[in-house]
Amino acid sequence: MGRWGERFFEGDNDLDEASMISEDAGIELYHYEIDEAESDDFSGKGLEATREHLNNGVLSRLFNKYSTNDPFASGSLSPKELRLVLLAVLAMRVGATIEPVHMDLLREAYPKIHVSPKYSWVLSDSGFRAPMKEQFEIALAHYKNDGTPYNFNAVRCENKKCAKEKADLGEGQALKKCGKCQEVVYCCKECQAQDWAKHKKGCMTPEKREQQEKKRNGGGFMSLNV
Repeated sequence: MGRWGERFFEGDNDLDEASMISEDAGIELYHYEIDEAESDDFSGKGLEATREHLNNGVLSRLFNKYSTNDPFASGSLSPKELRLVLLAVLAMRVGATIEPVHMDLLREAYPKIHVSPKYSWVLSDSGFRAPMKEQFEIALAHYKNDGTPYNFNAVRCENKKCAKEKADLGEGQALKKCGKCQEVVYCCKECQAQDWAKHKKGCMTPEKREQQEKKRNGGGFMSLNV
């Protein structure tokens, strides 16, 4: 088990959970796209078919099941709160409808999930990473819940109250990088100004950021799970 990134489904534990949740749902949720090369019964059925399947009572059933499960489900290394969140992420990716009571459940559950440091031992890596938690907080605030799929991999305006992605911008508009760190982006100067009090604490040039990373891992290579 390992992790190659700090966002959703950039680690073996997340993918294992997605596989178990898909089995419970009776349909492939992570690789939901139709793959003509796959012919087995559990291959992806496409976005619309997957969304319809979840909306046909399956998603609500799984939320209810996972909320009342023991802290760790059979075969799972994740606490039930993380499994609830991963279920929600899989559902949001296809635009499935999450009932208000379950949105409230998610708002109550996700703060209870432990946030592991960037470099964590493999066996203790069954919670959030800071970028994952931030991804989910933004999704909870901006998920339309009207059938529109939510793109967790989209680059978004760093102002969390805005969080627009490129597809949300008007013609001729673009997300622009912070001039100093060249890492985060904003949709407008107003969003950059509103976010500056938070962003300035960690804003640094790419060269300084590279130096800090080298200092942190002793100048050598260090994977996320070492």
